[in-house]
Amino acid sequence: MNELAGHSLGGYQLEEEIGRGSMGVVYRGKQVALGREVAIKVLPHALARNASYVARFIREAQIIAGLNHPNIVHIYDAGQHGRHLYFVMEYVQGPTLASLLKIDGSIPQYLAAAYAAEIAEALDVAYKERHVIHRDIKPENLMLDRWGKIKVMDFGLARATGLQQITVARTLVGSIYYASPEQVWGQMLDNRSDIYALGVVLYEMVSGQLPFTGRSMPDLTQAIARGKVQPPHVHNAELVPELEAIILTALARDREQRYEEAGLMARDLRMLNLRPPTLPLSLPGISPADAYHLPQGCIAVQHLQQSSPSSSSEKIVALSQLPVEVQQRRTFWHQLQLLFRRSSR
Repeated sequence: MNELAGHSLGGYQLEEEIGRGSMGVVYRGKQVALGREVAIKVLPHALARNASYVARFIREAQIIAGLNHPNIVHIYDAGQHGRHLYFVMEYVQGPTLASLLKIDGSIPQYLAAAYAAEIAEALDVAYKERHVIHRDIKPENLMLDRWGKIKVMDFGLARATGLQQITVARTLVGSIYYASPEQVWGQMLDNRSDIYALGVVLYEMVSGQLPFTGRSMPDLTQAIARGKVQPPHVHNAELVPELEAIILTALARDREQRYEEAGLMARDLRMLNLRPPTLPLSLPGISPADAYHLPQGCIAVQHLQQSSPSSSSEKIVALSQLPVEVQQRRTFWHQLQLLFRRSSR
């Protein structure tokens, strides 16, 4: 699929590959007519020969198109150019939560709670308005935009009422580490499976550890099915008890003991009102006036590597406070993305 970089699909110019998964390759590109930067997901030829994958690809586009929430990636267009099926989304310029966790190990609990609340609100709207179950909530599918806000990505495994069902019965979908006990058991899923997966993500954000591990797939699935989770404060003694209670509720083995709705989890997370330590209004050692003249963002990135705030997620907060003129420079965000790519290797 790399050969598509530099080529056009419909009215879109594909510039560089920025990601790939089981259901396609994603390119950064430009909508020629409007000069708008976009992300373009293309179905590989090998999968395009399979009617089931084609149906799943089209279904993903339909599901995203039916959702309208600030924390869910937006879709602009879909089409076919020659043998290539594609759809076009907003281009999100920040890192994934997986990248932040790989760099720092964990995320400050006040930010983890805020991110989890945004994810929960997105899941709540998806389920209430379109009866969509994401089924693949994990750090790799959760990105931060230039303002430090969450975007829920990759609905390739999602299920929605009224759309063709693709997954073979009793087949485990999504990442096993974030799978709920009912997924492991092959039972019918509902929104509480997504709430469970969010509980795993939140546990991982605040502790730097996964709640369930195993030496083999059977060991891992048995651990998930047993549901005996070590409280996250074991890994993070500074964790506030109220946040731990929310995590453990989301991770309840019996889904009847979990939050009934993701919106209720978001409400409890918001009510914690966790506050950050005092953050600088601009990057350390850089005044807003100086920031305006930063050459291609390189100086800012160097300061982010060398200075406080200490965690990458807090650096994103600092970045969001830079002048808009600096943030809108493609070279600035390109330098930042290179930093995350180097750090996550």
